[in-house]
Amino acid sequence: MLPLLYPDPETREALLADPQSAPIPALHRKLFAFAEKFVRGAWTTTRDDLQQLRRAGLADRDIVQWATLGSTQSWFTMSADGGGVPLEDGGPTGASVGRTRDAYEATQEGLLAASGEVSSATAATRDDEIAWVERDESTEAYRETAHWAERRYGCVPNLLRAVSLQPEFYRRHRLALELLEAPQSASLSPLQHAMIRVLVSHLNRSAYSEPTSTALLLRVGGDPELIDRLRAEPLSADWSTIDRVVLALATRFARNAYKVTEKDAIALREAGLDDEAYVDILNTVSIQTSLDRLANTLGVRPDPVPLVPLSPAA
Repeated sequence: MLPLLYPDPETREALLADPQSAPIPALHRKLFAFAEKFVRGAWTTTRDDLQQLRRAGLADRDIVQWATLGSTQSWFTMSADGGGVPLEDGGPTGASVGRTRDAYEATQEGLLAASGEVSSATAATRDDEIAWVERDESTEAYRETAHWAERRYGCVPNLLRAVSLQPEFYRRHRLALELLEAPQSASLSPLQHAMIRVLVSHLNRSAYSEPTSTALLLRVGGDPELIDRLRAEPLSADWSTIDRVVLALATRFARNAYKVTEKDAIALREAGLDDEAYVDILNTVSIQTSLDRLANTLGVRPDPVPLVPLSPAA
């Protein structure tokens, strides 16, 4: 993509070294800054960040397009890094690409403070709005997906409504929601899967996702005390061996996916889980993070009810 946007090699090199000082249009610098905040600390996004993009000439449809693109890229990049997928031959490298350096760490803000105490951001929305962007719920594609959501969850997710200006994202969104409902491997238990979701939505400071992740955990046999432990001490030695390894791996994926090595997969196997569980944990973390970042960036209000299927066969 970069060679198409910037044919000059020197411009590409400058961009990869420092997007904010590269000889590119001012609008591009704003978009790169927006993308960097999306990855490093989406929960720090404010309504004014979107207003700055509007003042730069972007319509809400463009903003939602960039945000949904960032969500999809997060899903794929974290999955590739955590899965040990190498760069394509001849692919660019630099501060902004490749192993993504410290893009997941957010060390300035801290995804996980040393004490384990992390407060969730709350989207500052007015009483009469569900997100900071305009919506178009008149299309057939939206109505079809909304009908599916109503039957499955008893409501239309606010995040779905918030991205209604980009109907091509609906298919990915629906797939993501379905994949997050339950483990996709036989060896990862529903309780462990739900524990991962509670942990990751907390690490991402997602006021949007936390009600659903906690409701899911309660549904599969967890309790409020377990939720508190996951938020306060996910890396404690007091967990069972297998749960400790699962939570440590999920934390590593969420914070530093590019630092994951084969040793992490070996540790999971030694704890009694297989490679399918490894991929399941990785996908759960990457999908959850992609939606959390999207919701935080667009200021999406939590759903009226948790997104838990109305019945197992829904």
